[in-house]
Amino acid sequence: KGGKTLFYYTLGEERWKATPVWPPEGTALQRWYLAADGALSRSEPAEEIGSDDYTVDFEANTGESNRWWEMGAVVGKTVVYGDRSDAASHLLTYTSPPLDRDLEITGHPIVTLYLTSTHDDAALFVYLEDVDESGRVFYATEGLLRALHRKVSSGPSPYQLQVPYHSFKEEDAMPLVPGEVAKITFGLQPTSVLIRKGHRIRIGIAGHDQGTFVRIPAEGTPTITVARNRAQASWIDLPVLSRG
Repeated sequence: KGGKTLFYYTLGEERWKATPVWPPEGTALQRWYLAADGALSRSEPAEEIGSDDYTVDFEANTGESNRWWEMGAVVGKTVVYGDRSDAASHLLTYTSPPLDRDLEITGHPIVTLYLTSTHDDAALFVYLEDVDESGRVFYATEGLLRALHRKVSSGPSPYQLQVPYHSFKEEDAMPLVPGEVAKITFGLQPTSVLIRKGHRIRIGIAGHDQGTFVRIPAEGTPTITVARNRAQASWIDLPVLSRG
């Protein structure tokens, strides 16, 4: 009695729900690995060598009606993403096979990438998307982190977190060393989305969101190499809610 209640909306199901805890009871992390040929797989990589090069496309963007403009209290803005199938040409993407059952993702996804860069800093944007049978792509959520701030802090966070804690303090800054592998892990924004049977999960990686964020680095065009092999697997943990 007197406990707090969180109300949330599940995309794809188009339904409001309530829970006294977050994530809701019955949620467990399900790991999906980045795999060869742009695949997203439940199986760990078996290859000894495997990686993908991505030259940062500074024209990648999520439009002018994205969540960040709305969060910035721009008067009259409504969040609209629409079909993002054309965005693939600006991103490094990994897509699952069609799902054999409905999958509800509710909570904070957490991504872990092993990568190298030709430059000493990068902005990393990771998108979680739903691809339907016709190939239309729908935005579910995203996470972003400047590589300089990748250190996961062991100190106390200012509030309770369900994702890796990055302090963003100057003393914790870690510039990338070109050619040296860095482990980067961070949480995506919380979401609730029902990905229907027959749909596919897509993970998109970018190095910029034109028109919304500043360019990092300010000059030059980095090439980022994302590892996906036995020794340096890259993955995303999705908070999957059992639907009974």
